[in-house]
Amino acid sequence: MNLSFFKLILFGVIFACLASCNTHKNLIYLQDAHLIGADSLAQTKGIHESRIMANDILSITVNSEIKGAAIDFNLPLLPSGAEEAIQKRTNTGGNTSGSLQNYLVDKDGIINFPILGELKIVGMTIKEVQEHIANAIYPQYIATKPIVNVRQLNFEVSVLGEVNKPGIYKADNGQMTILDALAVAGDMTIYGQRNNVLLVRVQEDGELAFHQINLRDKNLALNKDFFYLQQNDKLYIPLNKARGNSSRFGTLETVSLSALSVIISVVAIATR
Repeated sequence: MNLSFFKLILFGVIFACLASCNTHKNLIYLQDAHLIGADSLAQTKGIHESRIMANDILSITVNSEIKGAAIDFNLPLLPSGAEEAIQKRTNTGGNTSGSLQNYLVDKDGIINFPILGELKIVGMTIKEVQEHIANAIYPQYIATKPIVNVRQLNFEVSVLGEVNKPGIYKADNGQMTILDALAVAGDMTIYGQRNNVLLVRVQEDGELAFHQINLRDKNLALNKDFFYLQQNDKLYIPLNKARGNSSRFGTLETVSLSALSVIISVVAIATR
């Protein structure tokens, strides 16, 4: 009887350890990412650029080595006191005093550019917009190819659900990975479903698209479309069953209580 009793106790302890290990593994992002082959990683080489969307706010400046040649291709400086009003309207923050006015991409993906008129740039990367404008200016208007600088001023994503700091987060460099978004939001809580993150994305035609993301999957790092977020993306992390079943205990506590329940049951059976 004593030997059987101790065997049952040992079984309960082993069960508790295995359950805890499994729970810990479920919390890990990009599991076994170190096993991704070099050939696969080579396909991710290169700097990712987000694409221009409707309602983006852009700063565009044109410069030329020919003195005065690019003046007409730049918007005038902001009038005195206008920067505060623009900050409130666009929520870009920062100091815009003395800067050039900005371009708002309309619902059809078009900006109205000096001299060149309407330019449809939706779906282009920053680099592609720069090349597009430079080629439209040279050689028709300027004898040498101008230097065009484009900045996206309102790149932001929303992170909602089971994170420590849900909110809207901006990226000054116009780039953010899904892990960056979780980092600025204080990371996912232990109650979040790592394998069932919802990505809501506005496509170039304005239609919404919904994607299910598995953050445990190492191959996510190879998928540039989802690993790198786009402007105005929304990430929603739903709660897991442990959180749904009990608001008083976390996942690890629930596992521990389950293991303890097994041990108590085993003891009860053994002592009958």
